[in-house]
Amino acid sequence: MSSREIAVIGMMLGLSLMLDVVPVEMPTVWGMKIDLVAVPIIMAYLLTGFLGGLVAVFLLFLGLGIVSSASWLGGMMKATATLGVLLGLEAAKRLTRFNFENADGKRTAVFAVLAFLIGIAIRVPLMVALNYYVALPVWLGVPHEKVVETVEAWTGVPFWVAIGLPNVIQSTIDVFLGLAATLPVLRRVPHLVE
Repeated sequence: MSSREIAVIGMMLGLSLMLDVVPVEMPTVWGMKIDLVAVPIIMAYLLTGFLGGLVAVFLLFLGLGIVSSASWLGGMMKATATLGVLLGLEAAKRLTRFNFENADGKRTAVFAVLAFLIGIAIRVPLMVALNYYVALPVWLGVPHEKVVETVEAWTGVPFWVAIGLPNVIQSTIDVFLGLAATLPVLRRVPHLVE
């Protein structure tokens, strides 16, 4: 990993942690926050590649475990969800052979939509399972057999919708805002991806 990549990851991680502390968020009933925390991590991936993105996700987990009010549990959930988005971006990048040198509007749109769709296909089932077996039993203090009943009583919608819909919304923010924030940077400083 180059010193440039380390610097980019460090800056994006600092921005992510700052966005966790600053209250720019929409909380859900059971503890998930729809926020901007993962956007800089997606930017780190787009600027440094898959390995850089993985390092940024791991450091996000560690950093959120320290600074987040949701402690290690929130850090684990945010990092795991962001990993799902990252895997979607990487799969779409390989399928479309997307790169920033030949990124016109149409190629970028196809890449973004495919990355979003693959990302939610990974993220939503993963987060439903992790919420059912790990996060909500710990956070609510109930056995996982009671999690569905508890969440459905609070939200009035099926469990998978209560978990899945906010994760789809969060993935929309992560993919499209992350890409929209990265493209102007690369237009001004194209050597960042060399």
